[in-house]
Amino acid sequence: MDFVIYKNNIIDALLKIQGITGRNTNLAITSDILINVSSSNISITANNLETVFTGQYESEVKSEGIITINSNKFFEIIKEYPFDKIPVKEIENRWVEIGEGDTQYNIVSSNYENFPQTPVIEDITFIDIDCVDIKKMVEVTSSITYSQDEKRMYMLGILFEKTGEENEKKIRVVSTDSKRLHCYEFKYEGEMNFPKENILISKKAFSEIGKFVINKDGKIKLGIKDNHIIISKDNETIMIKLFEGEYPDYKRLLDTENMIPVNMEKNMFNTMLRRISILTSEEYKSIILKFEKNELISTIKNPEIGEFKDKLKIDYSGDKIESAFNPKYFMDVIKIIESENLIIYIKDKESPFLVKGLEDDKLVCIIMAMKIL
Repeated sequence: MDFVIYKNNIIDALLKIQGITGRNTNLAITSDILINVSSSNISITANNLETVFTGQYESEVKSEGIITINSNKFFEIIKEYPFDKIPVKEIENRWVEIGEGDTQYNIVSSNYENFPQTPVIEDITFIDIDCVDIKKMVEVTSSITYSQDEKRMYMLGILFEKTGEENEKKIRVVSTDSKRLHCYEFKYEGEMNFPKENILISKKAFSEIGKFVINKDGKIKLGIKDNHIIISKDNETIMIKLFEGEYPDYKRLLDTENMIPVNMEKNMFNTMLRRISILTSEEYKSIILKFEKNELISTIKNPEIGEFKDKLKIDYSGDKIESAFNPKYFMDVIKIIESENLIIYIKDKESPFLVKGLEDDKLVCIIMAMKIL
């Protein structure tokens, strides 16, 4: 095997897949990438048994072959190599020579026969989705994390389902940690073949898609087949294995029929939250939000640090409602809502608040109330 690659052609791909090959698995070779050299190009595959990345890139091929090589070391070598044109050649006993002249590495490769088999998925029905929507999906769902010892599958995963009517098809993604819930919905055209009403996808794996589309524009292809979700753009494809499990019934939380809408300027509310968050701690994470006539009063009493009170003028004429919340959850929501103005739907001291952008109906966020101490 003997070929020449160009740094500018592959460096972005090698960077993207570090999150895939860097995952801890029971199979050491999943930290490698597989490089398959054919007559006119090379293909690079990363496979951690849950997520598979494949990409095809132009190269100058002198002889064909297959190697598996440590992903991180190969990336670092390519990144630091002083020239764009980089010769790569397999020599005896699985050693690989990278570079030439005064800058040359010799590193050992693995036995490519031990590399996980790439799923062969054929006859996929794809729909086209704007890259903007994919990026937003990843941003919305990855903003809710989970602890490393979490075992509940719905907490580790993202709900992915079809919604809408026949004349206006939509996809909805939902992420939760049981204390908050983010829901993003967007339109699509074409036929999406769901294996069942909804599916679960790993949050960790889905976050890798954000790296895959970060610099992309236009449309991206998405399909579901053989227990995988497949996303493809140009010469690169990601396949993610679906989760098994049930998702809790969340739809009742989206009903605002008996709730009071309160309009609020996003930056002013965020400033209030930042001020009061200074006095939160690991033991005292909650603040009190009190809605009274034409004002919102926020207070915190933290015996470890001190007290704080702030007021914000708002358009509100309902009964007094006083609830406790974690301010970080509101600030996380503000980061992903693009509208300059918010609508916060409130009901009573024990019910969750529903937050959305005044000019945007794609994103809905639910924040659960805490017990007032």
